[in-house]
Amino acid sequence: MTTVQETKSVTDTVTVENKAILELLEGAITHAHKDKDLHALNTVQLYNTGEGYLVARATDRYRLIEGKIEADGSLAPSLVSLEDTKRVIALVKSNKLSRVTFNRIGDLLTVSVTGSSITVQIIDGNFPANFDELFTKNNKSVATDKASFNPAFMADYGKIAGKGKPVTVIFTGERMPMVIEVKGERVEWRVLLMPMRVI
Repeated sequence: MTTVQETKSVTDTVTVENKAILELLEGAITHAHKDKDLHALNTVQLYNTGEGYLVARATDRYRLIEGKIEADGSLAPSLVSLEDTKRVIALVKSNKLSRVTFNRIGDLLTVSVTGSSITVQIIDGNFPANFDELFTKNNKSVATDKASFNPAFMADYGKIAGKGKPVTVIFTGERMPMVIEVKGERVEWRVLLMPMRVI
């Protein structure tokens, strides 16, 4: 007896405002793992929450970021390589007046802006699924004597914050992740930063 398995192809479309997706992707790539040795982390994960938002997540193991913008449509969780995310950013920058459409069919994601488009391959990998749990576990501030962090990481928050908007650091305990509150122009951000071990 032969068993035939049906493979269901993912078909999703989501549309977003140009300036918002630029801010979202440019912020997210600052936290993606830079090397290809961890291919699942050398990505930005995009998905639609079903509540009218497109979410972008990235992590390099030392920090993680999640941002969301208003969007129409739906998009299943899709890992886009850092290299391809930069290609998408370049495409969006080429036409700053149009809305941007993401169309996923199976493991291909096509990004379109007024007559121009690129298609990228979705990365197959195990992206951390417990972002929400990490934020929930680290949502209470505590007094602490000191905390050490990589200043290069902190510089990225200046790039993400909206003009004239503050960056707030919330300490959650000794050797515990710090919560970074960053207010963008069009993006709602959640950020965790791991402390450095002092030797």
